[in-house]
Amino acid sequence: MMNTVDVCVIGAGLSGACIARNLASHNKSVLVLDARNRVGGRLLTAAAANVDLGGADFGGAWIWPRSEPNMANLLQNLNLQTVPMHMDGISMAYIANGTRHVIPDGQAEMYAACGGGAIRVCGGASRVVSELLEPHSVRLGMRVTEIDYNDKKEVKIKCIQMTDKNNNTNEKDNPTIIKCQAVVLAAPPKVLARTITFLPNLPKQKTDSMIATPTWMQEYGKVAVSFPTNWWRQQRMSGISIDHVGAVATWWEACSGSEGDGNLPTLAGFVTEQGAAMLRKVIFDDSSYLFEFIIESLKRVYGVDANTMGTLESVASNEIKAQGSSERDGLIVTNGVITVSYKSWLEDELTNAKDDTVVDFTCDYGDRDLQSSVEPLFFAGTETAAGAHGHMEGAVIAADRAAAEVVEYLSNCT
Repeated sequence: MMNTVDVCVIGAGLSGACIARNLASHNKSVLVLDARNRVGGRLLTAAAANVDLGGADFGGAWIWPRSEPNMANLLQNLNLQTVPMHMDGISMAYIANGTRHVIPDGQAEMYAACGGGAIRVCGGASRVVSELLEPHSVRLGMRVTEIDYNDKKEVKIKCIQMTDKNNNTNEKDNPTIIKCQAVVLAAPPKVLARTITFLPNLPKQKTDSMIATPTWMQEYGKVAVSFPTNWWRQQRMSGISIDHVGAVATWWEACSGSEGDGNLPTLAGFVTEQGAAMLRKVIFDDSSYLFEFIIESLKRVYGVDANTMGTLESVASNEIKAQGSSERDGLIVTNGVITVSYKSWLEDELTNAKDDTVVDFTCDYGDRDLQSSVEPLFFAGTETAAGAHGHMEGAVIAADRAAAEVVEYLSNCT
């Protein structure tokens, strides 16, 4: 197995995938490492064994092609089908005093989390990363623990193989050593600073800035519910709603279930930090309780009954099956023909890394300290982008910058 390459990329998300493809086009040998057992990073499309989840996105989902040319060009080059967000029909707002308001047709964009002009990737945004990466250039389940760049001509990366799906490691296992000329760190800055030992230490200002940078999605989660029929369109609804009472603050159509847009009609919504606390209580004793809680929330917000939603069969079957976990790649709860799934980025240690280190300032996305290289170490990821940070567009912008820096650095090394 190849353990010596020109460049090692840490992070198999969108930014890391774009960097790997860019450097390969410059005839550089590249190896991409990721602690997760999948590619995509915070681009995660709902999936589970033997369960059709429709194709909703648990992470990044939207692209605004009119203002995000890099993503628009990337999708076109990869020949990936997209679909505009569905905004036609009435929308709903359930406010704190317990009343439901019907929002007239034509006003959905004012209440949608994505605003106007957004599109989605049919089949899920994680397809972008899968299309970009060559399987032989990626090693999954590899947690990087140390980067030794004392010898500027040969960087040594120490990593440990994850032993199970819960990201546990066996410290007794011999670590794998990867040797390279340059490293691109394309994971959340805070996670990198808190989980990797650098030899020598990174400059203090660099480390503090990384720790002080909030990770995109670190305080959020998403819930998705797939149905056998697109009942909201049948009821002339947009699928857009806001909820000031429940755990899911806002809903939208994640998949129509037709014309290549996912396998099943699916609604998805944001879970805030407050909502996550609510859901933790719901699933504390039994994760299957998630199903009834979310279905009842949808009935309340949209003002529909079980017959309209098509949940009568699920209620009659009472065969609830739960798998996965919210802090990993999603808790999946199925009852009959309906599936409810929940991904908490707040509880994901590879997104929301926590320790006792405290800095007395907050670093903005795109800060120069986040972008600056440290000899053979280069930094990417959407948090480091000069523009569109927090979006997929930002991940691509950061990747282009970092790849150009690496190419220049390697040319000066020869």
